[in-house]
Formats: sequence, structure tokens, C-alpha cells
Amino acid sequence: MSILFVPSLLSAGPFLGVSQGLESTTLEVGILGRRAEQHLSFSLPTINAAPEDYFKAPVLGVTVSVRTLRFKPLVLSAGIKSQISWESTDGYVLGLGGAIALSYEFIGRGGVLFLEGSYLPWITTQGSLSTNLGEKQLRQWIRLGYRQAF
Repeated sequence: MSILFVPSLLSAGPFLGVSQGLESTTLEVGILGRRAEQHLSFSLPTINAAPEDYFKAPVLGVTVSVRTLRFKPLVLSAGIKSQISWESTDGYVLGLGGAIALSYEFIGRGGVLFLEGSYLPWITTQGSLSTNLGEKQLRQWIRLGYRQAF
């Protein structure tokens, strides 16, 4: 599948982003091309957790998406999403599923405002976790954010 994205990502540019979901705040970096995007995200449970619990269950995620530019400046993308949350040596929660996003791209300025919906139906837990903050972040289904392309 990654072979299909290579021609599109050769002319792609990097981006930095931030988003807010129902359970967490996310920072992300990635590559944004005309027909594909890939990003790596790092989330902390900032909504239903105390500040001292933010680093108890961080989440690392990867998304690979195909984009369509038919409705420019609106862009629709869909792809595969995987996330993992861990608690030091206690265990981890791993999820796999899909994501769909609607983006508004600021032509010439490199800004991207997006709304993403995701669903991770395959979630597995290994070890004994002291909190459910990681699983709650994996199950969050919507987030709103901003990306700045360079």
C-alpha cells in the first residue's frame, strides 16, 4: 500500500499541527501531498485527567490517508489509523481502524483547518493498566485542529 503513496509523497511538504478531541490534546508532524498524507501524532489526556496524570497514559498514533482535491479549497481524506497508549511497564492499549477528515486549506498560506472522525474497532489491551485514560483516548471519535504546511 505504501508503494501507491510514493509518487504523491515525493513532491509533498512537511507540516506541524495541533488538535483538540473529546479526551485529549494532540501535537502532530507529517507529510502533506496532493493525493496522500501521512502523520505521526502524540496525545495527552487533557480533558478528563488531572495535570499530574497527563503523562500516565500518552498516546502515539500514525495515520496514512488518501486525499481528493475535487472540492477545492475543501479536501476530503480517508485512510488507516493506528494508535498505542502505554503506562511505563504496566501494559499498553493498541488500536487499529480508520479515519476520515474534511479539511479547509488556506490557499497560498499553508494553513489547514480540519475536522477528523475516526473509528478504531480493533482495540486490544496487554498487561494490567492502572487507569483507562489510554483506552478513552483511542475511543475518541472526533477532533478539530489546525496544521501549518511548510
